[in-house]
Amino acid sequence: MLLLLPVKKCAFHLPLNLNYANIRSRSRQVRRETMQYRMLGKTGLKISEIGFGCGNNAVLMVRASYQEQLRAVRHALELGINYFDTAFAYGLGKSEENLGKILNELSASAVVSTKIRLEPEAAADIRAATIQAVEAGLKRLQRKSVDLIQLHNRVTVERSPGKRFSLTPKDVVGPGGVIDGFKEMRDKGKVGYFGFSGLGDPKALHEVIESGEFHSVQAYYNLLNPSAGQPVPRGFSALDYGRLIDRAAAKGMGVAVIRVLAAGALTSDPTAGGGSSPEPLSPGSDYTLDLERAEKVKFLIGGDIKSLTEAAIRFALMKPEVSAVLVGFSNTAHIDEAVACSGAGGLSQDAMSRLRKLWDNDFGKLNP
Repeated sequence: MLLLLPVKKCAFHLPLNLNYANIRSRSRQVRRETMQYRMLGKTGLKISEIGFGCGNNAVLMVRASYQEQLRAVRHALELGINYFDTAFAYGLGKSEENLGKILNELSASAVVSTKIRLEPEAAADIRAATIQAVEAGLKRLQRKSVDLIQLHNRVTVERSPGKRFSLTPKDVVGPGGVIDGFKEMRDKGKVGYFGFSGLGDPKALHEVIESGEFHSVQAYYNLLNPSAGQPVPRGFSALDYGRLIDRAAAKGMGVAVIRVLAAGALTSDPTAGGGSSPEPLSPGSDYTLDLERAEKVKFLIGGDIKSLTEAAIRFALMKPEVSAVLVGFSNTAHIDEAVACSGAGGLSQDAMSRLRKLWDNDFGKLNP
């Protein structure tokens, strides 16, 4: 059973009696002791700075066999990962079901976060729809409670109907909105803390942050669009998130970085997620364009940095306001590579200087 309050009951510990004999032999020897931990804002939750993302792009927790999923989660736990993030939208609940079943089978103590996505019909009663969605997620996870519940819908100045149904700040933090549903579930002991996906209109996202109602945010932040945590020039072709990470940290919120690998563009095998171009999460971050941008940051490979994946993760971890970097995995070797970044240090001053020049001219578009 996942314990919620008081906070100290959510404190991390790893199962010590698991047998991992079949996965100890790796080309890169990674030990649990290398994992570093950070606080998730002011929640009191101590989470691994590498989080296990259970989303669609890496396919593991959605389409791999159960034994492959079990082996990966078990391996992640051995290496010190204690933070797992899933959502209904990942395989229409399959990711939640698979993760919940595996954590139960392993009797694993972990910090678990999931996300709800409301459909257009929820507009008639957002609070009630929120409660219903949370209850459904807990059932799929086979848990009585979850540490962190998050809103997955984009937050925009005006509602956007259809497949990409978005909510306004009023829908989220106003009376009868998402936050009221979350609070009711917290009062029933079914959720611990509240978060939201930092996608949508920056102005609207900032408004939700400034409300002070949320404990964490998932921020789009990577080498190709660093605007959530770094200054970018006016005219930058990717969406400017306006230092969202810094705004959240100023309100005492935890920050989990998403799309750190730009949906695979910053990996050695951009087709590992299944071969098709992933759906863009952020305007100006078209996958084909991101592949072109990724070519321009390959200078980061060298010395103790062996791959773009490593460079991307270590870059994100450089920012102290970041609580964790969520990484999607396709196999256990990918877990090893990500965990090796924990405590490895950031990019060099020279590398950061070259990156800033790239950002300042929008990868050559502003000053070819």
